[in-house]
Amino acid sequence: MMLFETRYFWAVFTSRNAGTTGKLRALFEKSKSAYASSITVYEVYKQTLANEDKAVAALRAATIRREFDIIDVDAQVAEEGADISHRLGVPMADSLIMATAKRYNLPCVTDDPHFSEVKRVWV
Repeated sequence: MMLFETRYFWAVFTSRNAGTTGKLRALFEKSKSAYASSITVYEVYKQTLANEDKAVAALRAATIRREFDIIDVDAQVAEEGADISHRLGVPMADSLIMATAKRYNLPCVTDDPHFSEVKRVWV
């Protein structure tokens, strides 16, 4: 069981390095239960709109929703995320995703150094 953070998806969707993409996809295959935060869906959609177009953004969001169990932000995660953001000075999205990983005791697939309060998994 793992929570896949935005950087994972961005690397899988945009990397031109087949070796890296293959290793990242292998993490997904071995995860048994793959989760993503609804905040990650937002970030991937927004970044794709900025760099490509709405059709590609919709396709990427649909792929995430199809292949991953999505965890929505609730009040408890929001409060923990605010605490993390305040203490560590990390952006809101990162703090909410980290709070989600903490709440569900999930390692987080990311190479983002902000994710200091949870176990990180990367290739």
